[in-house]
Amino acid sequence: MLARRRQPVALLMLAAACAATGAAPAAAADPGAATILKVRKGQKVALHVAPGGRRIAVLGDRTEFGRRTILSVTGRRGRWAAVATALVRNGRRAWVRLERSRLAVRRTRWRLHADLTDRELTVLRAGRLVRRIAVTIGARGTETPAGRTAITDKLSARGFGASFGCCILALAARQPKVRRDGLDGRMAIHGTNRPDLLGRRGSLGCLRASDVALRGLIRDVPVGTPVTIAR
Repeated sequence: MLARRRQPVALLMLAAACAATGAAPAAAADPGAATILKVRKGQKVALHVAPGGRRIAVLGDRTEFGRRTILSVTGRRGRWAAVATALVRNGRRAWVRLERSRLAVRRTRWRLHADLTDRELTVLRAGRLVRRIAVTIGARGTETPAGRTAITDKLSARGFGASFGCCILALAARQPKVRRDGLDGRMAIHGTNRPDLLGRRGSLGCLRASDVALRGLIRDVPVGTPVTIAR
C-alpha cells in the first residue's frame, strides 16, 4: 500500500467553503475519450455526497503528494460531475460543481484495464490495444479490490520503500484490508523489486509491474486516466 516511509502523508481535506458561481465548462464531444478536470492554480473545489448535497471535503490545486489535482469524471448530472476520489469508499463517488473559474476541462483517450484472473494490465488508447503488461496482484487475505478508479498522481518511488520499484501511479481507491495511519491503505500501480512474482499473487493489494513497464506508463498515460480492475 502507498505510504511514504518515515513520513506519513495526510489526506488533503481543507476547511474552506466553495462558492458556486460561474458557468459549467464544456469540452468537445468525443465518445472515445474520458473527461478529466484540472483544478486551476490557486483554486479550491468542494466534494459533495450528491449534486447540491452535503460537503465532505475541499480540495486545493495540489494533491497530498504535492502534484496538481486532476479528477477523473465518471458521470454527469446537469452542472455537476461525479468524480473518482480516494476520499470515499470504493464503489462510491463524490460530486463537484462545474465552474470554469475553478476547473479546466481536459480529455484523455487512454484507459487501463486490469484482469485479476489473467493477472494482466491492458493499456488502451482510443479503444486500441497498446500493450499488455504482466502484473503481481494481491496475495490471499489482501486481495486486490475490483472496481472502477483512476490515476491521481505520478510519483517517484524514492522514499516509499524498495518494494515500489522505480515509480508509482497512485489510484483513487483504497485497500480496506490494510490500514495506514488510521485509514484504509491507498491503492496504486507501481514497480517492483520482485520481478519473479509478476503474473502471480504477492502484493498487499496494489498492482505491481516491471520497472520498464512502469516507466512507459509514467511517460505515456496522463493523470486522470480511468482504470478498471476486474475479477
